[in-house]
Amino acid sequence: MEESRDLAIGLDLGGTKIHAALITRDGEILGEFTCQTSTNESDTSANIIYAVNRVLSETAVDRNRIKGIGVATAGVIDTERNIIKFANNLGLENFPIGAILEENFQLPVRLANDANAAAIGEWMWGAGKGKQNVIYITVSTGIGSGIISNGNLITGLKDSAGEFGHISIYHDGIVCECGNRGCLEKYASGTAINIRANELLKNGETSSLLSIVNNGAVVMNTDIATAAREGDPFSLRLLEEAGEHLGTGVISLIHLFNTEVIVFGGGVMNMSEFILPSIKKTVLKYGMENLVNEVEIKKSVLGIHAGVIGASSLFFLNETNKEASSMLQRTNI
Repeated sequence: MEESRDLAIGLDLGGTKIHAALITRDGEILGEFTCQTSTNESDTSANIIYAVNRVLSETAVDRNRIKGIGVATAGVIDTERNIIKFANNLGLENFPIGAILEENFQLPVRLANDANAAAIGEWMWGAGKGKQNVIYITVSTGIGSGIISNGNLITGLKDSAGEFGHISIYHDGIVCECGNRGCLEKYASGTAINIRANELLKNGETSSLLSIVNNGAVVMNTDIATAAREGDPFSLRLLEEAGEHLGTGVISLIHLFNTEVIVFGGGVMNMSEFILPSIKKTVLKYGMENLVNEVEIKKSVLGIHAGVIGASSLFFLNETNKEASSMLQRTNI
């Protein structure tokens, strides 16, 4: 590795973990560290600082080579002031993450929504590399998306574009915390799959998972994945239904954005062998033929590293993609 090559720190702040990594402009991870997320603001600050310090100490590179710290975070953000305005699952409100990092590390900070950061990462170095129209969808505790159209990241008026989990697929459906009914997130997120599995089992569904509920425990996604791989019809049907719901939502994205590639990431995609075929089948069955036939639907290449790699890439866009200047203007970073 060339010692003169530029580096950046990527920081992925999620609902369950803080993931920090030192990354080259080619998307190579030189070192990384993960710790648990807290819902206490002071603990979150301390954990973030600790995670970055751990990466710096373990890689022992010349800090003059580091261009900055890119942050991918859940929640509502203000990219101009580098503030997390509100993140319910992190217990944060008006959290000055940019100021905290700049004060402690004397490095520039750039902030992005976690799905947008992952979309950039997959576009530059992952499943969407070489394409100019890429949509990244994360399916985890919730559902979100990052949309790149003709080489530009679409962020909307206040950096809130891409709330894919809150499109309604049933107008008289389950009430969502956002105030809407029938949101996709209430039917196909990891949380929704867990809730539905436990409700059905308590109401008499037959499954190899029934013993877990009968013993007073809660069925988790890992249990569903194991049962599905062992051929449990209940689990297979549950994941197929989740794929159908996701496919219904994806059709709208394809019709709206005429994209080339849709990339699925997030923890639920650990069960992608059961969910992706159902998504594809639904899209082909109900989508406009001349649009959906042109779309590749793939699993993330970067996986759990999509967030940190995408966050670090906020400092390398100008050097690695011809459309970077317009993207930077669109994302206000």
